[in-house]
Amino acid sequence: MPLQTLAAVHATHDIHQGPHVVKQGWHGMIVNSFPNWSSTTYSVEFIPEGVPGATVTMSGLTEADVQPD
Repeated sequence: MPLQTLAAVHATHDIHQGPHVVKQGWHGMIVNSFPNWSSTTYSVEFIPEGVPGATVTMSGLTEADVQPD
């Protein structure tokens, strides 16, 4: 079953996209989902640890990248 929009999640491993890196265990929230015939991808807004007020949004993530908190 796909994860729901606005669900709290955490990164299951370090994720690299361009200049951005999300570390394993960082928490975030699903802000959008993109279902297709074989799977669903997600856009997730992560909150970096130790950087108050900052967020990092990554798209194209799967359930292998994020899991519910």
